[in-house]
Amino acid sequence: MMRIAILSPIANSIYSRLVAHLAAAEPDVEIVAIVVRTPWNVSRIKGEFRRDGARLIQKVRTKLLAREETVAPDLTDSIGAFAREVGLGSEDLKAFAARRNIPFLQAPDHNAPAALDLLRRAAPDLIAFTGGGMIRKDLLSIPRIGVMNCHAGLLPHYRGMDVVEWPAAENRLNDPGIGLTLHLMDTGLDTGPILKQKRLDLRPGDTFASIRSRIPQGLVTLMLEGIRGLRDGGIHPAPQRQSDGRQYYVMHPRIRAYAEAQLSRFLEARTSGPGNS
Repeated sequence: MMRIAILSPIANSIYSRLVAHLAAAEPDVEIVAIVVRTPWNVSRIKGEFRRDGARLIQKVRTKLLAREETVAPDLTDSIGAFAREVGLGSEDLKAFAARRNIPFLQAPDHNAPAALDLLRRAAPDLIAFTGGGMIRKDLLSIPRIGVMNCHAGLLPHYRGMDVVEWPAAENRLNDPGIGLTLHLMDTGLDTGPILKQKRLDLRPGDTFASIRSRIPQGLVTLMLEGIRGLRDGGIHPAPQRQSDGRQYYVMHPRIRAYAEAQLSRFLEARTSGPGNS
């Protein structure tokens, strides 16, 4: 039996709810704890503003509207369409935990003493991290296997922020490209052992917004593949070398505009290339 705990940034996160919903349906998987961060407090707002700057406003809006995203947009590969497909209702994580008698805690931080105490008592084999800030050493040491995260970039090449856009800015859409990496977390930023990767296919007319709209479903899918693979022994962590990649930061708007133009040129050239006329 694989014992897992789930860490979430907010109780109605669609990503977190899908991971919980699908993991609970897996044979030989038991969810033994769910910890959700308090939606907003002064220290969290200050920390996230230092990291995200003006983009924090859009981030808050996205989280506050997270429940409505289950019914829109109508794209077949959107997170909303996927939620409908697997039968995810409107139940948030607190109600989900109560219905299944799973220990649940809302804490100001995943590293808070109360959260650590609950997780130690739950003794998970694996913790599925679905967002909510930095994870510190004391928490990382709790699960037998580790804390699993899905990063929206191909590691080790692209660690950190805006890693969907940086490959275009650096003219690296062919190699390594844009993709997702499932990995175990360590005390560094996106430096832990790699479990599985998936490169994202680019489509004619893609923008960074359309690419990002397809990412959440991929994150959920990789998370479930990781749970199954670690449960069955079919996935083995592959350590990263620090020297193989670099950390990226929030992209300046001018660089973002250049990257968007690079993406458009790349897709146009591919469409008009040999065999596509």
